[in-house]
Amino acid sequence: MSFPFADVEKAINGLRSKLQCAPDTQLQEQFDAGLHPNLLAYQKRQAGGTPLAALQKYLVGATSYLHQPSNYYDIFGAGRCVIIVQLLDEALEVLQTKQIKGLPARVKRLVRVVDPDEFDSTAFELITAARYALAGGVGRIEFIEEQPPKRTPDFLLKRGAVNLLVECKKVIRVKDFSIATRMTVRTLLNGVISSFQRQGISVLAEVAFNCDPKCVNQVRLFEACQAALNDHVTIVTSQFTVKAARLPKFKSKDYTLYPSPRFSWIRYGHRIRGEWFGIVHQLIGKRVRRANLPKHLRGGVSTWLDTIEWDTAIKWKITAEDIVGKYRRFPFSGLFDDALKQINNSGSDSTVHVWLETDYFIGGRREVLLDFFRRLSAKKQHTVGWIVINETLLDVSPKGRFDLIEHAHMIQGPTATGAHPLVSGIFSLPSPVRTIGEFGVGHELPDIDED
Repeated sequence: MSFPFADVEKAINGLRSKLQCAPDTQLQEQFDAGLHPNLLAYQKRQAGGTPLAALQKYLVGATSYLHQPSNYYDIFGAGRCVIIVQLLDEALEVLQTKQIKGLPARVKRLVRVVDPDEFDSTAFELITAARYALAGGVGRIEFIEEQPPKRTPDFLLKRGAVNLLVECKKVIRVKDFSIATRMTVRTLLNGVISSFQRQGISVLAEVAFNCDPKCVNQVRLFEACQAALNDHVTIVTSQFTVKAARLPKFKSKDYTLYPSPRFSWIRYGHRIRGEWFGIVHQLIGKRVRRANLPKHLRGGVSTWLDTIEWDTAIKWKITAEDIVGKYRRFPFSGLFDDALKQINNSGSDSTVHVWLETDYFIGGRREVLLDFFRRLSAKKQHTVGWIVINETLLDVSPKGRFDLIEHAHMIQGPTATGAHPLVSGIFSLPSPVRTIGEFGVGHELPDIDED
């Protein structure tokens, strides 16, 4: 996706108008100055202060895209904000034009929620409802309010003489297992990097864990990296495989955004759309700041590099299939307990949409989804039309382009009346016309920077 500034600005203004949400100019200035560097980070809880609505964070992040070059720019966070803000503005335009019943209550929830997962869930409901509103033959859509303790589907639509119920579920963005594993790896690799810093040498290393990273001894890992560097060989052990090489002095005629996809690609050969699970890096250098910042906005974090005195990075991945398998899994029980029960035995073509965010490195989820399909088939009490898993990956390319790639994995239930669900893709308006890819895998799409 390529997003001209004019289109993003139009979406921001349109969303603010539709939601009657005035801009927080003070917060925006402080964020652009680097005084709130963690504002766009995925945080389940905020420590102290007045909780900030998730919507405001999205709007601040999207607006920062228009203010470049600013003192601080979280390009990864801004990418998500720009895409979601545009999708929400388009969705609300459709839903408000069609005067969808029950919309005000959903909008009120979207505006007030603080929890990022709750915000994403509400946004998913709105974007999905808009997709159905644009589908052929749909005459009426109505959001259904919950009546605790009873759980109800998210919305109802009328197509011809048939009422069709739809439930939307958002899988939490980051699993506890992923967080724990990444923290373990960061601790390991930061210790290795610190050892190279004490020697004053810049290194680029690659580490493939052949086991659970928590079983790896940090001293032995550093010794392997040192040996790989000194002897110019690949070190292979039962626990890990290591490569290492010296990094040359970094030179650039212009100021460099750091961290950024461009810097990671040019300097370390790393990008989101690749085989590596992640990269751990440390850097010592001179930062530059805007000279025209007023006094009350000074002292914030700068994301612009002038020169680099020393840096080291380690790209890492996990090759142990049992550990990788844990990354691929998602909570089936939540689907069985909540979503499927909410539309169970509710008529033809009743549909569950599940938004599942993913990473390139895990590959396709074919085996995981086939296992889900087998388990679902064994539970005869679940009588539904369709389960559509909307798997998305957010990419920020070395050229600074934002992309949201979606694969729709469809499971046909006993009450389905056709070969395909009424709506499959959710995160493109209008939906691109494509043939159906392999189940659990989808299509291999071209690199966005190749456009």
